[in-house]
Amino acid sequence: QGSLLPQSRRHTYIASLLGIPHVVAAVNKMDLVGYSAETFTAIRAEFLELARRLGLKNVEAIPVSALEGDNVVTSSAATPWYTGPTLLEYLETVPLGAGEVNGPVRFPVQLVLRPDANFRGFAGQVARGTLRAGERVIALPSRRETTVKRIVTYDGDLDAAAYPQSVTVELEDEIDLSRGEMLGAAAEADDALPQISRHFRSMVGWMHEDPLVVGRTYVAKHT
Repeated sequence: QGSLLPQSRRHTYIASLLGIPHVVAAVNKMDLVGYSAETFTAIRAEFLELARRLGLKNVEAIPVSALEGDNVVTSSAATPWYTGPTLLEYLETVPLGAGEVNGPVRFPVQLVLRPDANFRGFAGQVARGTLRAGERVIALPSRRETTVKRIVTYDGDLDAAAYPQSVTVELEDEIDLSRGEMLGAAAEADDALPQISRHFRSMVGWMHEDPLVVGRTYVAKHT
């Protein structure tokens, strides 16, 4: 058609709401428009303008024909005017933002394990950074500091655990820490630690067929 379909606009808008860092528009059915560079350029310009308004930073548009296989796996002779990656090349090489899982440790507590009076462990998945035995950590929101005594798994103790490992942490001190709370790195500056508040403002992508009702109680899964 030479323009973005309403569903493509919706999908792009949802991607921006969900904070997806990389978005690719595969402009399909290029065979139906004779592999027209002008048609692709018009759609690409419309997509890039929409992405700009939505604040999407990393976007790509690729002309393809799913029926004929053009620019899906290998570059197509039918689009000599296009010199960018094929769809598969893009998907295989797009950076996945490993920096988001590096940095000071974040360990959200999913479960408190107390099989007997001698053991109290905190089970969860390392969400960022590396948790090490002997490391000083801070419990949030209580801000009590302690030391990691052991990192326990079914296969034995570990010296360290990093994203996306799921482990159980035993601490040196008996501190108040429960499901939904978090361990962070004690060495971090106060302004670098997660903010603690009973109130927050959020943009919500609501996908249920029944609309959200203000005043109704909902259960939110976090961390």
